[in-house]
This record gives sequence, C-alpha cells and structure tokens, in this order.
Amino acid sequence: MNPTSIYLSPTMMSLTVWNISTGEASPASTCQNVLSQYYRVGMIPVFMRERTPSANRVNLAEELQKANLTYLNRLEWLIRTDTVYTGDKLVVQESGFNNFSGISTRSAQWHALSALQLLGMRSPIVIDGIAFADSDRTTLIKAFLIEYEFLSTKRKTNQREGQLLAKETASYAGRKPISVPLPLLAEVKKNLNNGHITIAQAMQLTKLSRTTLYRRLKKLEQSQN
Repeated sequence: MNPTSIYLSPTMMSLTVWNISTGEASPASTCQNVLSQYYRVGMIPVFMRERTPSANRVNLAEELQKANLTYLNRLEWLIRTDTVYTGDKLVVQESGFNNFSGISTRSAQWHALSALQLLGMRSPIVIDGIAFADSDRTTLIKAFLIEYEFLSTKRKTNQREGQLLAKETASYAGRKPISVPLPLLAEVKKNLNNGHITIAQAMQLTKLSRTTLYRRLKKLEQSQN
C-alpha cells in the first residue's frame, strides 16, 4: 500500500487523496472509498491501556482470576471490574501561574512569575492593587524578569549548598529503601506464582507497597534469567 494522506476541503464537500510516493493527487468520490483502505491493527487505545493491566504485569494471572477471565481481554476486564484509574481523580489547583487568576502570594519567586504571566497576556495591568498604564508593560516585564531570575538562581544556589553540607556532615535523613532478604523475596514470588498467597499477603510479608513489590519481583525475575 502506497503511503497517502487525505485532504478535506474547507467546504467539506470533496475529498482529495494525495499519494506521497508519486506526488499525485486524485479526487475521492466518497469517504467510504477512501477510509475503507485504512485501518489500525494491534493498536490499543490509550484510554484502555491506562485502565487495564499490562501484559507483563507480575500478578496478571491473579488479576485475571479476579475478573473471571482466562486471558487478557482489556474491554471485558473494564466491564467486569470496578478498579479506579488514579488519573481519573487528578485535580489541578490554581497556583497563580497556570489558569491565571491573580498574583500569587505563595513566595516572592511565584509572585514575580505570576506577574510576568499577567504582563504577557496583554491583560490590564493591576499588580498588588496598583494599576499601571500599558506603556509601562515593557519596563515591568524587564523588572520582574530580573527579579525572577535572581530569586531562581538564589534558590538553586541555596539548594546546592544545602546538599553539599548534608553530604559533608552525613546528616542526610532522606527516605531509605526497605530491605527485603532475597530468600524471603524468592519465597514470596514462588507462593504468588503458585497461588498460595495473595498480593495483599505478600505486601504484609515484605512490608513493601504494591508498586515497590512488583518492581522488586520483576528485578528478581530478570536476575534469575
């Protein structure tokens, strides 16, 4: 099949098929004549892929058993289960930068950033209750840009200095990975595969979260191959 692209005229009354290989264009009498030649095979819609188990999931057999399925049928799995996709509950809050609603008071850096957005939107200039003329816009942009760059550089410098000091004094108290003995992890993997324990029980035995447990099991499996 030669690569082609379809052009729909502005009046939406005629279709033209453009053959990229030959550089020739030809009219198409109906949509059906054109579209019947093109279809997608083996492409999983993003909406379904994000809300169904992946084919290489460690506990895929357990998930399919819960849904009373013998193989991964993504549409059927969505119908039979009530699992909630985390992205469906994503909430985006206004921060004074995206979805501009006012000058941010979170910090001096955010204050300068939200002021720059206001100035860039060509909206009436009112900053901290003070109105400015449009002729002041360029000067204000330069001033707030200098302030933002200064504050951003200062924050990054303080951050680097803090990291270096923590390394020198060995005072870093960040989150440490939970240690799980390999024999215990191997035993848990074996029992999961045999259906002797559930993923919830495996989490209790290893003290790991579901995501971390899957990652550790996958890493163990790769090391054994």
